[in-house]
Amino acid sequence: MDTQDELAYIYVENSCSSAKIALQGAHIFDFTLKGKGSVLFLSQTSVFKEGKAIRGGVPICWPWFGANEIDSSLPNHGFARISLWKHQSTQMLNDRETKVTLTLHSSPKTHVLWPYLFHLTLDIYVGEVLRLELTSQNLDTKPFTFTSALHTYLAVDNIYETHVEGLEETYYFDKTQNTCTRQEGHIDFSKEVDRIYQNVKNDILVKDNKVHHTVQTEGTYTIVVWNPGEILASSMPDLNDHTQMLCVESANVLDDSVTLAKGESHTLRHTIITEFRDVSISL
Repeated sequence: MDTQDELAYIYVENSCSSAKIALQGAHIFDFTLKGKGSVLFLSQTSVFKEGKAIRGGVPICWPWFGANEIDSSLPNHGFARISLWKHQSTQMLNDRETKVTLTLHSSPKTHVLWPYLFHLTLDIYVGEVLRLELTSQNLDTKPFTFTSALHTYLAVDNIYETHVEGLEETYYFDKTQNTCTRQEGHIDFSKEVDRIYQNVKNDILVKDNKVHHTVQTEGTYTIVVWNPGEILASSMPDLNDHTQMLCVESANVLDDSVTLAKGESHTLRHTIITEFRDVSISL
């Protein structure tokens, strides 16, 4: 077990790639393809402190996405990303793929924030691609409803030369305007973008001159696309460069929020396939 500032993390490596996964939040904050570059963005000014979310990688938003609708004083994006998870196992599936499993169980501390019994399992597959599987299980005697997201920060070379394909003709809720709009053409990023796309059936492609990311999802038809833009980013001390990141998130929100009866479970899967157009570039 290694540490970065206050946070312990797991380091895994195989013939294809390597990864760093913090126990706080079960948070993968580095995934690097060998000889190519980093797939995930990590802010150089991110803090690694107990109780503080890491700015980059793949934060887990659970059991609510964004601000809590009942009590805005509760942690933004829920408590899973700032809770200490348990490392259950690391398995070498073969010389090209490693599986890491972490779990989070309800406790008196979580019960104060959210009054239900639950069990979360995150399986992270580190190989030629990165795959995350978040399984939520209801251990309570009554049903509960949750929202969640795998809040993936993808590394891009320049957000102003980046576009997203696969969401054409899809309706989205624009959080910056509080309106619902249909996507015309691909998505460009000349200013802040904060959108929730619903009824998404396609793979999502993120393209710039040097790297192409393909995002695949199961367990939801909702995708969140976010870049804070220059103005908002300037007010975020833990985000050093918004031009090198783009969040494309598999999310159970709005129509895809999840209700589980006693004993039921739900799995959200998120896969990132990355092609570096110039292997001499390391993002």
